[in-house]
Amino acid sequence: MLLNYTTNSTGSGKESRLCTITTQRKVSYYLSFFLAYARIEKTNMTELELSSLHALRSLPHVGDKTLRLLVEHFGNGTTAWEHTGSFDVPGISKAALDDLLTKRPSMNREALWAALKKEAVTILHADDPLYPTLLHQIPDHPLLLYVRGDFDWATLNHKPTLAIVGSRKFTQYGEQVALRLSYDLAQAGFVVISGLAFGIDKKAHEGTLEAHGETLAVLGGGITDSDISPRSNLTLAQKILHTGALISEYPPHTEIYAGNFPMRNRIIAGLSQGVLVIEAAEKSGSLITALLALDYNREVFAIPGSIFSPVSTGTHALIKRGAKLVTHVSDIIEELAPHLKEASLTPEKSETPLNLNTEETAVLGALSHEPIDMHSLMQKTALSVSELQATLTLLELKGLAKNIGSMQYMKIH
Repeated sequence: MLLNYTTNSTGSGKESRLCTITTQRKVSYYLSFFLAYARIEKTNMTELELSSLHALRSLPHVGDKTLRLLVEHFGNGTTAWEHTGSFDVPGISKAALDDLLTKRPSMNREALWAALKKEAVTILHADDPLYPTLLHQIPDHPLLLYVRGDFDWATLNHKPTLAIVGSRKFTQYGEQVALRLSYDLAQAGFVVISGLAFGIDKKAHEGTLEAHGETLAVLGGGITDSDISPRSNLTLAQKILHTGALISEYPPHTEIYAGNFPMRNRIIAGLSQGVLVIEAAEKSGSLITALLALDYNREVFAIPGSIFSPVSTGTHALIKRGAKLVTHVSDIIEELAPHLKEASLTPEKSETPLNLNTEETAVLGALSHEPIDMHSLMQKTALSVSELQATLTLLELKGLAKNIGSMQYMKIH
């Protein structure tokens, strides 16, 4: 079994499971406050220390593990950076040692720190009370977290969080699910977390922003404008900054490698109370994120799809092994934030909004969240080709319908 609790949904089995989960979450909730206050007492992080840690982390082969080894050996980052002798530190690689001996002397700590400030990037140290408590609870949380944006980190521990991940090669169905659920979750007060990649990640961020919600994007490289990849997501990244944040354990201008993404996925899972998988192939990064969530004792949700779709094999496997099947936003809320009443959700957008004429109302009623072609719409509405095309254009302009190509249309929201 993938999950470590029973999925029996009848009788005392379900009650026992829900009771166990509720108790675990209450313990985790109060523990998070204890840890946050403990870090307030512990924190004594000067700008000199942060700048030293950043300078060390900026060396090409000094990753999070090596940084921790240096701090453990020398007592702090400043002493490690200013050390002038040999680096006889057990556990560090030859490449990292070469960086410390040959590249460090030519680097300017103060200049690196000034550049970081100029790019509006902030560092959250693991001992900082603003460091996300849920992330701090995982055993391999990063020592430094680079963040950029207007998100108020002091509020994160008091808000429900959900990660939404999925395939880069999504279907129209997956797109609609990602947009709708992220919109509804944002309206309900969730902070939506994803990875700013092509596909479902991008749609999750877009749906949240459409609802004027808060979304956190975790990257596998730097978080400055010049770091954003793919470049087509730059505009979206800049929109996220207004209410949310870009996050990474990597300093600005870090080159992206394939190995960075599993490391990024652990942060996505670590920041979240649960992970929702929308479309995933049998072997995909989204499933890695789900498995990490399980390791961190977080909830896993999955969206069912077509049995013929290759991008649903992964989600169906998760459901078979105990992930909670989701067909409505309330399925997530009842698990992660039962205190949120259904009334807190935005009412369904009206199927017949004001200012729709007779033809628009008829066409909107014939559309669904599944693609439908022009010929079928003509049969359902009894409109001519010209009338139907004109009506569909008006509905697209009003944001109620979408042309998905090949003369097929879908309802939006």
